[in-house]
Amino acid sequence: MITNFHTHTYRCMHAQGTEEDYVKAAINQGVQILGFSDHAPFPDHDYGLRMKYDELDDYLNELERLKNVYGDKIKILKGLETEYYPEYLSYYKELLENRGLDYLALGEHTYNNSQGIMNNIFFADSTKDYVSYASAVCEAIKTGLFAFVAHPDLMFINDLKPDENSEKACDMIIDCAEENNMILEFNANGLRREQRMYPDGVRYPYPHKAFWEKVSKRNIRVLIGSDNHQPEQVNDSYVQLAREMAKELNLNVIDTI
Repeated sequence: MITNFHTHTYRCMHAQGTEEDYVKAAINQGVQILGFSDHAPFPDHDYGLRMKYDELDDYLNELERLKNVYGDKIKILKGLETEYYPEYLSYYKELLENRGLDYLALGEHTYNNSQGIMNNIFFADSTKDYVSYASAVCEAIKTGLFAFVAHPDLMFINDLKPDENSEKACDMIIDCAEENNMILEFNANGLRREQRMYPDGVRYPYPHKAFWEKVSKRNIRVLIGSDNHQPEQVNDSYVQLAREMAKELNLNVIDTI
């Protein structure tokens, strides 16, 4: 079965296409289940590159409309991708319990470090930030609110040489995922960023091979995610490449959440 649970739309301000554009593209590309996971807004703060909070109802209502229109051709799920901030715990629960969401995906781009200061993993100053990132991911996993961890190896997008901190961060995330039966996403959008030279050699920014080799030795389910930002990417060649790489790594790939 061909599925995708990581779908963005124009609402996040860094993608193209309406919800309906993605549904039509998914049908044409043979997808049986399409989960939308645009970046979640917050009621009292704009964290940037996401829909505004007053768009949330429109987003959810549009997905409900599309379910009614295209339900005989494709299964549509309503989700959001969000960072985990402990102070919004009740908000996440409200989204799942009262707003009709099917799932939340954990996409930890920004996070509070051990000093309570917000960091962005795209701009890590040192590999010590990887450990703080991993700690935040683990804290989120333990809440039981998230269906899967999107791009758990996102930290390797940085030009930092892997060391004992990066090893520790990998082990923290992987241990926590296994202990809590959490799904980890093998993200095709990192492949779209293409290979280039990093301190540890020529590679994609993510998925990071060393991280996933560790995962392959554990009892962890893995979901292939397109993380598409254009309709034609829902099930494109990079998703196919991700499936091939996951197979070569002998990962426990599943097709639904």
